[in-house]
Amino acid sequence: MIQRIQSVYLLLVVIACVAYIFVPFGLVKNPDGTLETWAIKQVVPIMIVAIVIAVVAFASIFLFNNRKNQMKVVLVNIVLSVMLIGLFLFGLTQHIGIQNYIFKIGAILPIFILLFNMLAYGSIKSDEALVKSMDRLR
Repeated sequence: MIQRIQSVYLLLVVIACVAYIFVPFGLVKNPDGTLETWAIKQVVPIMIVAIVIAVVAFASIFLFNNRKNQMKVVLVNIVLSVMLIGLFLFGLTQHIGIQNYIFKIGAILPIFILLFNMLAYGSIKSDEALVKSMDRLR
């Protein structure tokens, strides 16, 4: 299960989602001029999407026996990852404002979540192609 590279990528998705929830993603300038640290756990809709992505990625690790279903689940997770990035950017531009925001390391974690999901999908797809090519040789 964990010896396949896509399982490692999916585990990295889970780790990145948990880190995204707890690591501050930026500083927000208040109207009075003070800076406030923001983390995803303060923004409930984005936190829920991050938790769903982590749960789906963790569950898809155990679908290693059925690669076609695993590919579908990871594809759904890719769509959820894009939605997470969209929600983050929408909230940033509409509610906080770019001019009132200072980026920190947590702001790039959604990109890593999407990247690891895409790498897992590519690895599952190459495994499926390898199995199909071996079936043709029999």
